[in-house]
Amino acid sequence: MKHSSEVYIVNSAQHLVLSVLLSFASFAHAQTPEGTPAAAPTPAPAEAPESTEEIPAPQRSLLKTAATRDFNKPLYFDQLDNGVILPPLEMEYDLSAAGGKNLKIGNVQLNEKNFFFALLPLGKTHSQINQILSSGEAGKVALVMAWPEKLMSHGTIEMISRTGTVLWSYSFTEADRTQWQKQLDTWRKELVAKGVPSKDVVRAGIFGSQFAIQDVESAKAPFWGQKESFRFCVTQTDGRNSTKMCSQRYGSKSSGKNVVMGKVRADAVTPRVLVNNEEAALKNSVPVAADMPSSFFAELGTGESYEFVTLPNKLELMDISDTKKPGVLRIVGYDTRPVGRSVILNPDQYSSLTKMLGFESTIGDPRKFWAAAIKKDDPKIYLPGQGGGIFKQKFELSEIPRTQSRVYLSKRTPTGTYIDGIKLEGRKQPVAQVSSEQNSVKENPQDPASFVWEFKATERGQINRSYLNVDIDGKTYKSYYEIYKGYPRELSGRFTAVQASGEFIFMGEVAYNQWFEDLFGWTNYWLSRQRWGFSAKYFQSFNQLKVDAAGNTAPLSVMTVDWKYRATPGLWGRDESVGAMVSYQSVTFDQLKAPMLGVGAFWARSMPKVFDDFFNLLPFMRYPKWVDMEFIYYASSMDSNVKLNAPMSLNFHGKVLWSERYFGEAGFGMKRYGFTDESVNQKAELNTFYGTVGLGINF
Repeated sequence: MKHSSEVYIVNSAQHLVLSVLLSFASFAHAQTPEGTPAAAPTPAPAEAPESTEEIPAPQRSLLKTAATRDFNKPLYFDQLDNGVILPPLEMEYDLSAAGGKNLKIGNVQLNEKNFFFALLPLGKTHSQINQILSSGEAGKVALVMAWPEKLMSHGTIEMISRTGTVLWSYSFTEADRTQWQKQLDTWRKELVAKGVPSKDVVRAGIFGSQFAIQDVESAKAPFWGQKESFRFCVTQTDGRNSTKMCSQRYGSKSSGKNVVMGKVRADAVTPRVLVNNEEAALKNSVPVAADMPSSFFAELGTGESYEFVTLPNKLELMDISDTKKPGVLRIVGYDTRPVGRSVILNPDQYSSLTKMLGFESTIGDPRKFWAAAIKKDDPKIYLPGQGGGIFKQKFELSEIPRTQSRVYLSKRTPTGTYIDGIKLEGRKQPVAQVSSEQNSVKENPQDPASFVWEFKATERGQINRSYLNVDIDGKTYKSYYEIYKGYPRELSGRFTAVQASGEFIFMGEVAYNQWFEDLFGWTNYWLSRQRWGFSAKYFQSFNQLKVDAAGNTAPLSVMTVDWKYRATPGLWGRDESVGAMVSYQSVTFDQLKAPMLGVGAFWARSMPKVFDDFFNLLPFMRYPKWVDMEFIYYASSMDSNVKLNAPMSLNFHGKVLWSERYFGEAGFGMKRYGFTDESVNQKAELNTFYGTVGLGINF
């Protein structure tokens, strides 16, 4: 290799260096695990338990809170109305320390100890890993990569020569990285099962890597016979946002199937920083625009570089409160999770079986609420950008509402409603007063801590936020709660094709469905609130069916009316439930008419994720989908002259919500019409299979 820099190749010592570097690399996950997926995420989750010292629980020791076992859903304090100001986001960086060999961007550091590449046989990436690898696997040459986790989640690796030629590239997705972490977890478990101490497989060796290509020869990486030095650049692109990290220079040397790689000895690099394409100081904190991309470039004294062009993410702040630790505040937000320690307040809670089957919910509030700690004397958090980078959000605080003044609602408070003015039961401090500038609040004269609040919800198909003023100790705090308001009624027209007795019947159908918030203002949890529904359907055949051997024909018409009871309260089209139903059906066929009564059961939910993903392959199906099924058996004739012969109905139905109001629908099933009219001694028996499509509106 002919250039002024001297190349040295790490030989057997490279394996030790890899273990040391990976062991000391600062890759510790900045966030706690998100837990298991919630069948029905709520718009405003209850507070997380007092679990971690890093995320202190809300203060509860100075004065007993209003929370009880039955009243544990908190209202949040409206921060803007309570004196919290969010200044513009800032880009904070520091390349001035350690001679420019360490870059601090936000609260994440980048240096040669936590950003590097290593090339070696997979069996030498950890001192014990050969115990669980076959000889073939252990001999494969792997490219192991490490970088600060929060700076990049996916991207394209490029191997770039000194002259700028791209020698090789390899792309990996977030799913690939997730799969790699699962592979590491599997190896950890297998090694622990063989007696290796768990502490030795946490971050040591390959277990501290962010990603690895386990067989670079199969990936056609040109390390063998490579005469030119090179560097690795990893680029992540998300729309117009991008981030890029480039390594120091490396060289490789090969002999047959063997290959080693080491860093190139090069002259020192003068560290430099560019902010928005202009030379900048090595240390600064620069305000950025919320609606325009910001750019950053830094070159370290050791040769690495880091850059990004991205829009920042806005902080979606829900709440700030004091904690049991003096000088520490607890904030609650949603969506963009901060860089640093935080906990998810509404983790998904699916069982392993549900996840294995792919039956996760696909309709509901998608927001993930999190809690984090900030210092009262230096209130700030760091947020990732939309496509890389880290931005600082500072807080300007006046007076933080004390947690003791917080109001709590009943644990049975619904997450959705059909009406404006749903009555919510709550508790407060006995000395506090509550009022609303929207709907009414009535305090209980017998219990000064109890009140009933009529929640204002005017926007259907949206999460509604209603406000409650809390007056305590001469101060007024504005708090709020959120509830989704759904559509209680739906009307649709359907076209149905029925196969019966070797012929097809084409039918038109009109269907109406309605659900009730309660029964005439009675809000009993078990017997009334969001439990009852009513539906009516009318079928009419377009063509006629044979009624006897002589070839006479007649039309078929069917009317059904159903009363339904949900086993759990919730909204139709949003919250899963099973339930029971009573059905009235009237069948008219030629001169025969058979009214009957039956009982059945139904199950309704959002389309399971496994099926939703399949239907989403079609562009016009990439919308929320709701499915239901019902079975009804008609056991009682309502005409003494009519004897039933096991009539039943099994229906599968689904709809795709192209908007909050308009939907398409389809269904299939089987129905049996069987009865005898003894007054005219005529028998009708029809076993049918049907399919239906239609359009409808929610209102």
